[in-house]
Amino acid sequence: MKENFNVSKLKNGLTILTYNMPYVNSVAINLIVKVGSRYENPEEEGISHFLEHMAFKGTTTRTAKQIAEEFDEIGGHFNAYTGHEKTIYYARVLSENCNKALNILGDIIQNSIFAEEEIAKEYQVILQEIAHSQDNPDDLIYEKFYSSVYKDQPLGKPILGTSKTLSSFTKEHFLSFIDKHYNAGNLYLSVAGNVDHDKIVSSAERLFSSLKQGEKSNFLPAKYIGGNSFINKDLEQTTLILGFEGTPYINLERLYRTQLLAIIFGGGMSSRLFQHIREKLGLAYAVGSYNSTYSDSGVFTIYASTAHDKLELLYKELKTEITKMTEKVNEEEMIRAKTQLRSNLLMAQEKVAYKSEEIGKNYAAFGKYISPEEIMEIITNIKADDIINTANKIFSGITTSAIIGPNDLRVDA
Repeated sequence: MKENFNVSKLKNGLTILTYNMPYVNSVAINLIVKVGSRYENPEEEGISHFLEHMAFKGTTTRTAKQIAEEFDEIGGHFNAYTGHEKTIYYARVLSENCNKALNILGDIIQNSIFAEEEIAKEYQVILQEIAHSQDNPDDLIYEKFYSSVYKDQPLGKPILGTSKTLSSFTKEHFLSFIDKHYNAGNLYLSVAGNVDHDKIVSSAERLFSSLKQGEKSNFLPAKYIGGNSFINKDLEQTTLILGFEGTPYINLERLYRTQLLAIIFGGGMSSRLFQHIREKLGLAYAVGSYNSTYSDSGVFTIYASTAHDKLELLYKELKTEITKMTEKVNEEEMIRAKTQLRSNLLMAQEKVAYKSEEIGKNYAAFGKYISPEEIMEIITNIKADDIINTANKIFSGITTSAIIGPNDLRVDA
């Protein structure tokens, strides 16, 4: 309900968003910094993620151990993650401990000391994170896939960076990056749960008023390029990913049409891909489709894993299903897909962590609160012809393919 939502801005431009859910005992806090790997120049690749790690390694008033102990003392769950467009520091605590959690989060993003010995240790940790990713076939193929989709662009580069760039970062690099991007105009504090808006604003004024307003960070527009790639790896199965230019986050009508398309095509057990590729032909255990979104771009992705000698057949059948998807959608499919999407969205509204992140991300993207009722109306008004038109628009574009498996397997994408 919109009446549960409140928004305020500090004089320096920091945005404060709350959504009151009085029937719960907890709050979820998100400090959203509108900067991620898309904002990095080539020499900075990986710095957003490295900085997020370093935020927990000690401040001017707390050691890394004290940060961990203080959160444990209030029974809180806290962490952070870095994306292409945002870095999010989050906590979930009982409502009575909201102010304490805010104090710690405010401290770590403003007063981290970036001790050289901690930078050296965390460099080794992130190298192991990269190594772990390189040992994971799914991570490997998607990294290769996106490097083709967004060739020579920040969206096509790994968020973790490379050993070369990571080894070059010093305390001065982190402080310079913070000075440029971690300013009030790029910060959104969103809190959902059993929360008092005025108290959150009061805490935010105390904790963040000294932040400079700064300039909003920007990135270059994304351009879908596409291409074909192969990774030779001795595995039990061959995995194939097909991609097309999808729908960006910023256009809600197109976004939900594309989400319904993804559900009908490969989003569940009744989907076309599941029923045909898995149930009828037995070609794959894992098969599906989804749309990944960014502010100004999107990627519609189809994935499946099969026996090595079945790759050509799998690809042929996927192409046949793609063609069928551009021709007809029946009413039963529309009803199922809409019900599935509505159920997922409305059930998620009951979770404080989801709600906190949702209001923050939407406000960062659109500059306003978007109610569940608005989204439900958009979904209700989508027709079968809209799905067919969306399928034709997406599948008529350039195909990107990525394969991981033994030998030199190829498909003519």
